[in-house]
Amino acid sequence: MKNCKELQNESEFNQRYELEILQKSSRKQTNLRKQEFDWLIQNPDWITLTVTVTFKNLVPFQLNNGMRLATEYEYEKYVLTKIKKRLTRLQKYWNKVLIAEFSVYEFDQTSFFRKSDTPKTPHHVHGIITIPREKMNRIIDPETGKLHTRLEKDLRSLKKVSTFLIEPLRLEATHSWFHYMLKDKNSHYFQ
Repeated sequence: MKNCKELQNESEFNQRYELEILQKSSRKQTNLRKQEFDWLIQNPDWITLTVTVTFKNLVPFQLNNGMRLATEYEYEKYVLTKIKKRLTRLQKYWNKVLIAEFSVYEFDQTSFFRKSDTPKTPHHVHGIITIPREKMNRIIDPETGKLHTRLEKDLRSLKKVSTFLIEPLRLEATHSWFHYMLKDKNSHYFQ
């Protein structure tokens, strides 16, 4: 927010409507997401993990968006369930141990430098999950800093999961990961 001296140098329009403009811009969906994302990261009691999962042998649910629905279903039904079970076996506590979950479906993402062949492009999900800091050792092995072997074994047992990567969100790259995930796509946010 600007102070009074800076506002004196602004045009009359900016002086009159600046507060309204700032309020409207802070209510945009992207800014609200960014504020929620910052809130999750700044809480000292929680740890945020990044999740990337690719799938294989998916069968579309319907003609329109069938592969998207199949990918999201596999991620939510099986991958997140394995993570929740690893955190706590009691289903009634799953919402307490998985504080927030945010996922984005991707398919056929290419760049100028790396072209991909559409039939071979994997359906995948990028996600962020937030868990209590005291449960971190159930996901990431504190001795090795890698994914806990039990959770890795559970995820490898899923027939439709091709590859996966779960790691703590690096604090220096939080906003880069956030922008990489969104890329102006429709997404599920904090379900």
